[in-house]
Amino acid sequence: MNDEIEQEEESTVKRDKIFENTYEETEMDSRDITFTVDPSIKEKSYEMTIDEELIFNKFDDIIKETKFEVFTLMDGDLKFKKLNKRDINEVYLFATTNLPGEPNIEIFSVICSYFDISPEKFYESLSNSFKTELITDLKSRGYLEGRKSLF
Repeated sequence: MNDEIEQEEESTVKRDKIFENTYEETEMDSRDITFTVDPSIKEKSYEMTIDEELIFNKFDDIIKETKFEVFTLMDGDLKFKKLNKRDINEVYLFATTNLPGEPNIEIFSVICSYFDISPEKFYESLSNSFKTELITDLKSRGYLEGRKSLF
């Protein structure tokens, strides 16, 4: 009986990749991998990408030498100062006021990129009036078709 248990234990140990030193061996799956992009995702046009870059440059010019510049400078620990909810609303108001004629959606996107803020966090921190403006702009462009929960 003891011999049977020892044989079972030995066979278990022998099949272990670590003890057999085959840990680095991988099983390869050679099937073709395919995927499709969600049809609700709309790719940015070349013109929109250029517009965003131009707005980014304009924003960079107006933000320098303002009280918001401190958020672009690293401290002694090589970290950037984070924007709080009040700062986010002030920066957005500053940008929309100083970049008249530029679309709010692109300004929103540029500020997120410029300060490396997640769009979700940025949107959640905005006041309701700014959120309403953004939603209205998105609806006018056809991005929120079929969404009944937003006004």
